[in-house]
Amino acid sequence: MDPKKILSWNVRGLNSTSRQCSVRTCIDACGADVICLQETKMQEINRGKVLAILGTDFDQYVMLPSEGARGGILISWKKHIKVTGLNRVDSYSISLQFQRNNGQSWWLTCVYGPQSNSEKILFLQELRHFRSICSEPWVIVGDFNLIYKVEDKNNDNINRSMMGRFRKFINDVGLIDTPLIGRKYTWSNHQSSPTLVRLDRVLCTTDWEALFPNHLLQSAASEDSDHCPLILGLNSMCSGKRRFHFESFWPKLEGFQEVVLEAWNSVNERSCPFLTFELKLKSTAKALQRWSAKKVGHVSSQLALAREILHQLEIAQDSRLLSPLEVWLLRGLKKHSLALASLKRTIARLRSRISWIKEGDANSKLFHMHARHRIRKNFVAKIVSGNDTFIDQDEKAKEVDEFYYKLFGLQGGQILDC
Repeated sequence: MDPKKILSWNVRGLNSTSRQCSVRTCIDACGADVICLQETKMQEINRGKVLAILGTDFDQYVMLPSEGARGGILISWKKHIKVTGLNRVDSYSISLQFQRNNGQSWWLTCVYGPQSNSEKILFLQELRHFRSICSEPWVIVGDFNLIYKVEDKNNDNINRSMMGRFRKFINDVGLIDTPLIGRKYTWSNHQSSPTLVRLDRVLCTTDWEALFPNHLLQSAASEDSDHCPLILGLNSMCSGKRRFHFESFWPKLEGFQEVVLEAWNSVNERSCPFLTFELKLKSTAKALQRWSAKKVGHVSSQLALAREILHQLEIAQDSRLLSPLEVWLLRGLKKHSLALASLKRTIARLRSRISWIKEGDANSKLFHMHARHRIRKNFVAKIVSGNDTFIDQDEKAKEVDEFYYKLFGLQGGQILDC
């Protein structure tokens, strides 16, 4: 079974009871299936300790012991999560292979980047070497102790040499930096004028992103750690209803104005003007969709049918003379096919919304990657109402409904018919 959520957190030690309780609370709150902890500061850990800290569901684990009171990584997962049994423990990372229900395998690597520059170079070489021997979908989570752009830090004290090395590694390996929703930085030194840096992140390959197109990266409260936990949801974006697409070529077609006017006037006035406006928009959208289905139809199907008839007529022409009606049909279909192809291309360009690929393939893998990025960018990660914060989808929807009900649904203490 695929994991639904992955928790990545630099916990700054698991030796104290208060820190263990903090980790357990975070796990229970986010409902993660895979836990990736960095800087455990533990040289040894047994199954009983893992169960006591993380919960009874986490009976499988792989660990990288700390060097004294420095470092240490722990990856643990619930018993129902399907893993292949292959794992790799290196100097600065742990890699674990998961398997999807369809048999497709992918790798998860949890990292804890070193502090010194010389070790950081070895750390990046370690990740390069792993990628050279693993060509499967790959995602890396954890504390990199590196930044790759100036915006990742709130001051100018930046090691540009190491920043350039990290950026070159990302580009050479072909990794994508998953955008973090709701937070700009993940680490703070908690001073009166704090230094803020994004040291924790999630990097993935394009084929891993294709496996989990609806993944979403969010943060949680840091509590007693100077790093904030990262929650990677592999299928967190709820798919809504299919959006209404207004085609820019519709107003040029005959009958458009009449359809809009009739649909708009078909809705009677209600006591609530907002409800009237909503119903008029819905009625117009449905009418335009019905009108387009009859007037334009499914362009791709029409084009495929026209091309097939053309092909059959051309095959027949190789062995016999075509009749006058067949010649008329052949010439007409050629013109009709060109018009349909142009219309299909116009629709694709208008829907792409990316000006610099309008002349490229609007249905390409690149387009879909940007479309998914827009969805994540526009995603509402949380809603704050008074002293309450809502993260769950149902709770957010309920809070929005109540807000607008109070805003539009009351007038003079009376509830309107909205």
